Amino acid sequence: MKNAFTILVGCLLAVAILSRMFLYQVRYDQVAIRTLFDRADAESVEETPGLKWRLPWPMHQVTHYSKRLQLLEDRLEELQTADGKSVIVRTYLTWRIADPLKFYVTLKDPAEARRQLSSRLREVRGILSGYRLDQLVNQDRDTLALDTIEREARDGVQQSLDDAGYGLEVESVGIYRIILPESTTGKVFETMIATRERLADEALQEGQAQASAIRSDAESARDRILAFAERRAQAIRSQGDREASREYDAFARNEEFAIFIRRLEALEKMLGHNTTFVLSAESLGILDWFRQPAKPDAGKTP
Repeated sequence: MKNAFTILVGCLLAVAILSRMFLYQVRYDQVAIRTLFDRADAESVEETPGLKWRLPWPMHQVTHYSKRLQLLEDRLEELQTADGKSVIVRTYLTWRIADPLKFYVTLKDPAEARRQLSSRLREVRGILSGYRLDQLVNQDRDTLALDTIEREARDGVQQSLDDAGYGLEVESVGIYRIILPESTTGKVFETMIATRERLADEALQEGQAQASAIRSDAESARDRILAFAERRAQAIRSQGDREASREYDAFARNEEFAIFIRRLEALEKMLGHNTTFVLSAESLGILDWFRQPAKPDAGKTP
């Protein structure tokens, strides 16, 4: 019984050793390069996940690479912007192995790939130095040039890698952090104060111009209204004078009767407010007109 157990364990160990020698695994997030005596060709690349056959070492050697997107961050560096301001910038890039065969032939080690990428990432500082500080830090998104800088940096790094034939692909290059030194901070505050004062002056001038325009429009409208009202009043006065002249002609033919009519109109206005007046007829002189002797008609002889 003991011998059988020993044989079983020995068989299992033999199977494990043989599997280790003749099989290798490729995960879903990996790509494998299987070389024959350290020589690789197009058939050496294996990207399909699962167990794969191999010959024992030293005939076949298998190297695994990750297909995932990887992050590389640079250290903080101080640089000068195009307008002479100092800023401390930290950049980053994301990359992956796009061509495993080229990568194995040229770099082979991911650590070497990170070293090559770091040296090229530092070249991004030259791109940043071509822009002003307000294009890096600003509340107005239309003024910022970060998208343009990152796109230009990504294209430049990718072109350098393509020329070297490393088989690497840069997904993005970005600015991770921007720090303003104390000396630059004071200058930025001065610039911000000057900018706000300039904006305030512009707003004040614009307000004064608008107020002047409003006053001018109001005065123009007032003059037009007054002129129209004056013309209308003059027309009404002229019409009143014409009508009054006709009444004056009628009243001139019999002045006493005209006075009597005016007195009646005055009484009607005074007595039209629910007020009772008790007066004698003689006090108003209303009947004086009727007491006067009749005048002879014009054209008749007495």
